[in-house]
Amino acid sequence: MKMMIKVLPKLNRLIDVWCERRCLKPLCYILQEYPLYMDPIEEWKGVLESLKQIKIICCHELTVKERKILSELIVTIQEAFSEE
Repeated sequence: MKMMIKVLPKLNRLIDVWCERRCLKPLCYILQEYPLYMDPIEEWKGVLESLKQIKIICCHELTVKERKILSELIVTIQEAFSEE
């Protein structure tokens, strides 16, 4: 999937930043679905749902830059699914 090339570096960086800041709530959501192993499509759907939950529930814990990256990731993954 081309989407993985776009998404993985940004997603990995977000996870790293949240670990450095000990931003636990977003980490709890995303680490339920990540890393990706078996069925890429189903796993990416899970990642997408986790990102949406983080955006809704953890918004106040994120920096402006993190919220922007999060929104970009959500859009990129949604677009990839709509192209299939």
